Amino acid sequence: MTTNNPLDWEYHQVDHLFLLIGENPLPNYVAAKTLLRAGGKPYLVYTEHTYEAYKRLKEVLCHTEQEKIDFERQKVELWKNESNAFEIQKAIKNKVQELQKQYPDKKRFGLNYTGGTKAMAVHAYQAFLDLNLSPEPVFSYLDSRSLQMMFDRKNAPPIPLEVPKEKLEMTGETLFSLHKLYWKQGKKPTNQPKLIQAATTIVNLYMDDHKRGNFDNAWLDWCEKVLTPKTQKQNGYGKYVDWKDEEYLENNIELDLTAAPEVIKNVLMQHLGASSDKLSLHTAKQHGQFDKFSHVCEWLSCGWLEHYVLDQIQQISVNPPIDRSAMSFNIIDQPDDDWKKFQFDVAFMRSYQLFAISCTTSRSTERCKEKLFEAYIRAKQLGGSEARVALVCFHNKPENIIKTFKSLIEDPKIAVFGNQHLKKLSKSISNWVAGNNY
Repeated sequence: MTTNNPLDWEYHQVDHLFLLIGENPLPNYVAAKTLLRAGGKPYLVYTEHTYEAYKRLKEVLCHTEQEKIDFERQKVELWKNESNAFEIQKAIKNKVQELQKQYPDKKRFGLNYTGGTKAMAVHAYQAFLDLNLSPEPVFSYLDSRSLQMMFDRKNAPPIPLEVPKEKLEMTGETLFSLHKLYWKQGKKPTNQPKLIQAATTIVNLYMDDHKRGNFDNAWLDWCEKVLTPKTQKQNGYGKYVDWKDEEYLENNIELDLTAAPEVIKNVLMQHLGASSDKLSLHTAKQHGQFDKFSHVCEWLSCGWLEHYVLDQIQQISVNPPIDRSAMSFNIIDQPDDDWKKFQFDVAFMRSYQLFAISCTTSRSTERCKEKLFEAYIRAKQLGGSEARVALVCFHNKPENIIKTFKSLIEDPKIAVFGNQHLKKLSKSISNWVAGNNY
């Protein structure tokens, strides 16, 4: 489909799209999925520092062996010449001239210069200008502040257009795959919060300063002395590392409640089918309609807060709307230290923009700041500068957490939802997403 209206997305699509590859492949993925005409091809311009990003893009964009072979032919390798004006321009010009001979009927070229170094952007741009192409090449840039694709014009401001999300095929799994991160087998994120009434009851107890102290300490004490030793494996150092096998949890687990305070017993009896002295994982699984026994254990081990947050997220109404939301991100262990400690609990997306939320029952300013920082680092690595990050906690003065966090990192996009936000959390998150005070 072609159009003569510059305000139509199709007007800016091309047959040959050159992409300058940066360390985060997400903007390049967005450009590759949206800026090509039917049958068009991307040409990835990369250096030794962005070779891994190139490989990840190839893995995500190519679905057949033939596509992978074609992709290798389409690459433009600069390697150590990321700042060498002569080599950058020569590589771009040679590739364009090669394509003009190979595809004489496909004449429209484009350059998306979101990624790469400044030198790559400047000299690739100049190379296209020097070629005097007809029709003129399409220059574009994905703006992280407005989340719009900016299309350059001669002697006029660029044309900003919303990225058509229907072209993206963007899922949470796609986003993780762009960073070579994959779910553990049988542990995909879930988008279905469980036992919301029970979770809401517990959240209300935590918000009540008069009841919280005893309940919090009693719950954590019960988890430490009863739930964890009975349901989790230990490594060689005696540290609890993961839930026991499903078969073991199904056949052997009843959790003792004789020493638990009445306030805990009441919640478990009312919502999880417990008796006055024990909780059967089998019964709890049925009451909560959990898929696995380990999911029951996760819920009991303070996972109820994540379920509450996900439920609140799924209630919010914003425009454009949220596309996907999920929680419990269990990724395969990574040898790279940068990804060994993966931290955030709940996430949602609008188009290609990631919103990551970390959850904690702690009221310690230092612990809250640590959780927010971990989520911030991971979200930025995954979602780039467009990603937004928040913390949900029970802190009475969340503004103090933001203040201490911003003493290290100045980012107006972060948010901390504390005790005063929790009862109307969906409204607070809606305001945050819309860019308003929450």
